[in-house]
Amino acid sequence: MRNHKVSLWALALVGVMVLGAMLWAAAQAPAHAQGGDEFELPPGVTWDDVNAIASQMYCDVCEGTPLDECESIACRQWREEIARQLAEGRTEDEIIDYFVERYGADVAALPRDKSDLFLVFAVPTALALIFGVIGARQLWKMRQRGQHTGQPVRRSAHSSTARPMPDGLDPALLERLARELEGED
Repeated sequence: MRNHKVSLWALALVGVMVLGAMLWAAAQAPAHAQGGDEFELPPGVTWDDVNAIASQMYCDVCEGTPLDECESIACRQWREEIARQLAEGRTEDEIIDYFVERYGADVAALPRDKSDLFLVFAVPTALALIFGVIGARQLWKMRQRGQHTGQPVRRSAHSSTARPMPDGLDPALLERLARELEGED
């Protein structure tokens, strides 16, 4: 039994050493930019600049994948093109418009057309306001009736007697149940 425990500890120690060696090797490996070794950024352009624009776009090959996270060859080429255009002095909007003209409106994270952009923000805001007004009106009506939020609704006394009751039911038990249900006890 003791040898079995020693061998488990030795196995765990070896596992930790292997994991540590792998982490050390990964830390020592040279960091590669997202564009890979074959592309060198133009002077004055950083990967942060490129990714700031790429985060506002989607890959048209890998549907639903943001361009700054996609690792396909096409996305790398797009990021390289963004870097080239930044080096030429183009603005963020000009670069995104270039890709929208070339590949379609689906590559932009937000609609480029001002009317579509208005709808993207106006419709949810209008719905939130409408439902907020409806909810506020319902609360106002409840308070007008004398009820407060979280207050149990009291049943009228005559409704419990109007219901059919089984024969032989103790009236004291019925009264106690009514008080407990209404929170008086």
